[in-house]
Amino acid sequence: MERADFICFAAAMLNTLFNMKKVGVREIVHGFSKLHKSLNPGQSVDITSHGQPIGQYIKRPCPPRQNAELLQGCLQRWLRPEVGDAILKRLLAEEE
Repeated sequence: MERADFICFAAAMLNTLFNMKKVGVREIVHGFSKLHKSLNPGQSVDITSHGQPIGQYIKRPCPPRQNAELLQGCLQRWLRPEVGDAILKRLLAEEE
C-alpha cells in the first residue's frame, strides 16, 4: 500500500469517526452537486428524513488497487525481515 493510499484510508476512517455530516432529503434533491463537491474522497453524509436517518451517501474513495499489486507493494515496503527485526528489537528494548 502506498503512502497516498494509506493516507486516503486513514482520512476516511477518521471522517467516519469524527466528522459525519447530516443532510435532509430536500438538500440531497436540490443541492446534490454542491454537496458532492464539498466532500473529500471517502467522506460520507447521513441522509435524514424528519430527523431520522434513512441512508448514507459516501463519495467514492481512492480507486482500489489490484490485489497482486497491493501484496507486492506490502512485501516490498513493510513485510521484509529487516522490518520485523526492527520491531522485535524495539519491543525487547521496551521490556527492559
